Amino acid sequence: MDATAVDELTSTEVEDGPIGEYKRLVRAGQFIDDSFQRLIVSRLDRLYRELLDYTPAKSPDTPKPLGGVGYLRKLFGRDASDRESMPEDTPRGLYIYGDVGTGKTTTMDLFYDTIPTPHKRRIHFHAFMLDVHSRINTFKRTHRATDDPVPTIARELAAQAYVLCFDEFQVTDIADAMVLRRLVTELFRNGVVIVTTSNRHPDELYKNGIQRESFMPCIELLKRRCEVVSLDSGTDYRKIARETETVYFSPITSDTNKVLHALVGLASGNAPVETNVEVRFLGRALLVPVAANGVARFSFAQLCREAHSAADYIELAKHYHTLILTDVPVMDMSNRNEARRFITLIDALYESHAVLIMSSENDIYNLFTGKCEVDSFRAETAKIASPVEPAHLSEVVTEDRFNALAYAGEEEVFAFQRAISRLVEMSSRRWIISGRNRILAENALCQEQSTDDRMRSAA
Repeated sequence: MDATAVDELTSTEVEDGPIGEYKRLVRAGQFIDDSFQRLIVSRLDRLYRELLDYTPAKSPDTPKPLGGVGYLRKLFGRDASDRESMPEDTPRGLYIYGDVGTGKTTTMDLFYDTIPTPHKRRIHFHAFMLDVHSRINTFKRTHRATDDPVPTIARELAAQAYVLCFDEFQVTDIADAMVLRRLVTELFRNGVVIVTTSNRHPDELYKNGIQRESFMPCIELLKRRCEVVSLDSGTDYRKIARETETVYFSPITSDTNKVLHALVGLASGNAPVETNVEVRFLGRALLVPVAANGVARFSFAQLCREAHSAADYIELAKHYHTLILTDVPVMDMSNRNEARRFITLIDALYESHAVLIMSSENDIYNLFTGKCEVDSFRAETAKIASPVEPAHLSEVVTEDRFNALAYAGEEEVFAFQRAISRLVEMSSRRWIISGRNRILAENALCQEQSTDDRMRSAA
C-alpha cells in the first residue's frame, strides 16, 4: 500500500466520501478493516473528489447516416473516428479486478453510494448489455438499416448517467464484443466515467474469442481511460464461510474477523445491512448495532458487559434467528457479571433454537476459569472496607468474602459447564439443519451431502 493511501486513510480530517464512509462502516462493525480494500478505497476517494467539480461537456452532434455497409464496417473494422481525441478533462475511472470474495463489489458500491450526483447508474454488466441490445433493436425498427445506432445509444446513456458503475465486467460472445468495441469508445467520447469490477485483468477479456483482434482497441482504451487495480488478498472469505464446518472461531485474528464478516452475508442471503436497529418491547428499546434479514451482530461488550436482562436476550432471540457474537474473552470470577449474562444469553438462544456464530479469545471449553486473581479480589474488597475499621476486622471481612466468592465461583463453574454443553450441541450440523436460518440449513445440508459423497468414494 503506498504512503499516500496510508496518509489518507489514517487522517482524522477526512470524514466524507469513500474514505470517510469506509471508516464509519469499520467502526460500526459492517466492514472489517482490510489493507487490500483500503488501497482500493483510497483510489476511489481520489476519483470521488475529482467528480465533485466535474460536469461533462456537451455531447457531440449526431453523425450523419452511414452509407452502404458502413454500420457493419464500423462494428468489425478500424475506423478513423475511433482515433479521434477524447475529452481531456474527464476524470480517469477505475477497473477493479481480482478473485471472487475479495470485496470488489462492496468497495464499488461504497463509492457509488457516496457520489452526490443523481446522474449515476449502478448495474450488473450482463443486465447492462441486455439493455444495450434492446436499445439497438428499438433503434433498428425506426431507422434505416445503414444507420449507426451506437453513437445515439451512447449519448442517451451519457445523458442519463455520466458515472457508470458495472459489476462483473466480462465479455463472452462476439455480439457483445463487437458492440462494446464501439460503445465504450462513444461513452468515453461523451465524457462518461466508468468504474467496474471484474474477475479478469483487461488483457484477459474475451480471451480466445472469435475475431478478438477487433476487440483489442476496446481493451487498450479501457486501460487508458481507467486505472487498473487489483484487489486480491489471496483468500476468498466467502468460500471459507460457505465451506466452514464450525460456527465458533478462536483465537481472534484479522482472518477470523473476515470470515465472520463473510458469514453475516451468507447467513442473511447478502441482504442490505442496517445499523442501530431498535427492537421495542415492554415499553423500552434494545439497540441492535448491525442487522440484516434475521441476522444480528453484537460484540461481547455490547451484549454482555452492558446491563442486559434475560428479557432482553429472549426478545432478541424472538426477532433474530441468527446471532453473531464477536470478541468473547476468557472470563474468571472478576468477570462474573459478564459470565452470568453470557450464560443467560446462551440459554435464550438455545430455547429459541437460534444459530450462534461466535469469535472468542479461546475455545469454548476454556472460556471460563472459575478463578479470580488475588490482586483483583483484594482491590474489590478494599472498596467496601471501612477506612476506620480495625485491621484485624478488615482481615476477617476479607476472609469471609473470599470464602463466599469461592462458593459463588463453584456455582458459576457449574452453570458454565451447562452452557458449554449447550454450545457444543448448538455447533453441530444437526442443530444448524433443523434451525431457524434456512440459508445456513441448506448450506449445511450441502456440506453433509458432500461429506457422504466423499465417504462413498473412499469406500
